[in-house]
Amino acid sequence: MENNNETIRSFARLGIKPNSTITEIRAAYLEKTSQKQFSKVFVTNEEIVDEFKRFHAAYVSIMRNYSETDEISDLSIYPPDQVFKLILNQGIYFMINHNYLKAGEKFQEAYSLNKNNEEVIVYLGILLLKRKNYYAAEKYFLKAIKINRDNDDTWVYLGDTYLKAEKKSKALTMFETAKRLNPQRVDIADKIGLLTTNKPKDKQDSFLKRIINKFIK
Repeated sequence: MENNNETIRSFARLGIKPNSTITEIRAAYLEKTSQKQFSKVFVTNEEIVDEFKRFHAAYVSIMRNYSETDEISDLSIYPPDQVFKLILNQGIYFMINHNYLKAGEKFQEAYSLNKNNEEVIVYLGILLLKRKNYYAAEKYFLKAIKINRDNDDTWVYLGDTYLKAEKKSKALTMFETAKRLNPQRVDIADKIGLLTTNKPKDKQDSFLKRIINKFIK
């Protein structure tokens, strides 16, 4: 393997020594990208996105130098949770670089490995929201909420989905639910403020709120 300056810097970024084994490289990369700031969907946080990009670019730079070996492409020797995370990370990297086709392929591949992982389900929902497939996005966000009803991010994304679909009453209810879960989020308050300026009338609104209130208790 050729250790040029870029590769040496990449090893340092992952906190490992040059000429580490592929197993050691992947372990270091997964450890870095499994830190707390990456444990939730972060594609709207530029600071965290940049940090993730640096780790991923370092990993890719190093692995490019191992391209002549078979082990680099043989993921079957790794535990399923590591394989899932590697594929999910690829999808995230494609998404933050606006390659939504490739992102979708990787998210679907990760989803096929673990259909009950909240993170990949939310990412699939976001991707469908970007594609304006609001019905399908709703289904994924609702599934994620069934897995974890306390994630305010998912309620916000579901609210955004309803807002894009011009279902303003439902959107408002989702944002209010997210606000109860995380009262400190200014962005949620802003969304609620915009909707309550001219609050939509909906006969089902109060019924939906009662259902949601019961659901999150």
